[in-house]
Amino acid sequence: MLDSVAASASVQMYLVSILRLAEQNQPVPLSQLAAVLDVSPVSANQMCRRLEEEGLVTYVPYKGVSITPTGEQLAVRILRRHRLWEVFLVERLQIGSTEAHDMACSLEHATSDLLAERLAAYLSHPQVNPEGEPIPDSSGQISARPEQRLIDMEAGQSGHCIRCTADEASCAFLSGQGLRPGASLMVIATAPRSVLLQLDGKRIALTHDLAETVLVEIKQLSGNPDPASLAESTSTPSN
Repeated sequence: MLDSVAASASVQMYLVSILRLAEQNQPVPLSQLAAVLDVSPVSANQMCRRLEEEGLVTYVPYKGVSITPTGEQLAVRILRRHRLWEVFLVERLQIGSTEAHDMACSLEHATSDLLAERLAAYLSHPQVNPEGEPIPDSSGQISARPEQRLIDMEAGQSGHCIRCTADEASCAFLSGQGLRPGASLMVIATAPRSVLLQLDGKRIALTHDLAETVLVEIKQLSGNPDPASLAESTSTPSN
């Protein structure tokens, strides 16, 4: 059953959308699902009833639709393909993230499991897409990544950038500075209006507003380095 349903791009789109929209195992309202897919509520209702017959979702009138374990298995496979293509398009072909997302929506439906694994190997098995969203592994597992705002980090803490929630221009600026998903960083010093970072062997200062938009996965250490010693060791000699 799973393989026959998997051939339908529209079914795949519905399942992935439900997976993305679901919050804390609550049903996704059909009105919200229809809006995301740009279809009428009637069309969404008909498709969800079909998916329920296939055992891929559970539909409760007036409440919404929830994905079943079988449906989630298929949706995660498609999500993995989508995010792998986003990495390829953005990092290897230098295509903008918005355009890459639209292209990946088409490519994901024509990608076999074999091609997905070859693509993952070619990209050195990335864990996140260009937006910092986790890429499911080949077994369908999505690793939970505890997020913390960069502005809330203390001097001496280090971690990896997960994603930027600012507007596209601000995210592009941060990426140009090296602060992109997956980048390692360490906070050297904090101030009421700025944060000083060590990133790729250089120091950059971010305003409070920008630092609020950067989400980081904190690296747990047995002991953080002394911030004063770190700042001194990375300081630029005076002319």
